[in-house]
Amino acid sequence: MSWQDTPQQAIEDYLEALLHDDLTDDNPVEEKAAGRQEQEESLQARQLSESMLAFQQAPKTPAEALARPVQLDEPSVQPQVILPNLKLPEVEPAVETLADVVQEIETAQEVVQPLVEPKIEEKVKVEPKPAVKVTSKEKQVETPAAGQPPSPPGWKDGRPVWAQERFECLLFKVKGLTLAVPLVELGGIIKIEKQPTPLFGQPSWFIGMLRNNNMNVSMVDTAQWVLPPALVEKNQDPYKLIIRIHNSTWGLACNEVDRSISLKPEQVRWRTTLGKRPWLAGTVIEHMCALIDVAAFDRLLKEGHGDLEPANLAALNNLDD
Repeated sequence: MSWQDTPQQAIEDYLEALLHDDLTDDNPVEEKAAGRQEQEESLQARQLSESMLAFQQAPKTPAEALARPVQLDEPSVQPQVILPNLKLPEVEPAVETLADVVQEIETAQEVVQPLVEPKIEEKVKVEPKPAVKVTSKEKQVETPAAGQPPSPPGWKDGRPVWAQERFECLLFKVKGLTLAVPLVELGGIIKIEKQPTPLFGQPSWFIGMLRNNNMNVSMVDTAQWVLPPALVEKNQDPYKLIIRIHNSTWGLACNEVDRSISLKPEQVRWRTTLGKRPWLAGTVIEHMCALIDVAAFDRLLKEGHGDLEPANLAALNNLDD
């Protein structure tokens, strides 16, 4: 991606990279190790071939020149080994006493006695274990198949729970990038009519607090989470709206709201690994947008990710009180 392009072209290139994110190598370390192994094997084979060729071209010694190849039909002569006549001392057989014989009989009886099967009447009765009731929460937890990574929290069959069937989404733009948020995870749309109140001790992506409907909404600089720093610097358009996610107080700042669309799960290219963007649930090529995993976004704001520090939740909780 060239950062000398126009802002719109840079956004399109970045979105194209998101759409084809699954096509990149998942484990380049293993591929590099395999390449090194192939190079080492080819080097060893070449060295062995060169050494054999040098051996064949080397001048033969007189002994090797007179040597006659061995024929397979020739009878092989077994070497004869002549040993001197040695007189070995005769060993007298040990005489067993009556006490030794009695001891051997008692030992044999002790070994055989544990092998006797118990009587049928003495068999232990095994009582059946009581049936364990499975709650609804436990039913949602699925055991991942062998060799597959575990599903992210709130996901089922490779996609979020809210995306098992057709779902509705709201499209909005952040510095030129089109994002989609599922309507079931949408808490509301707030128009920015006044400057938010900044809070001391919060990270750079925390713009400030905005009071709305008797609620303190934490305004998030969405571009710092979803765009590279170079693209954020290129587009300095001010935010006009806030997308409040689910029932939390987090509000994702955006430049404009586009429209709502209806999607089938098959229309989304769902992510297969967390990668560098855990907030990304998938991409929609038809609408050229990135679908947000709202639950993962909420965790990132609380826990931080990469160079982005987490929010000071203690200060926010004290402010709500």
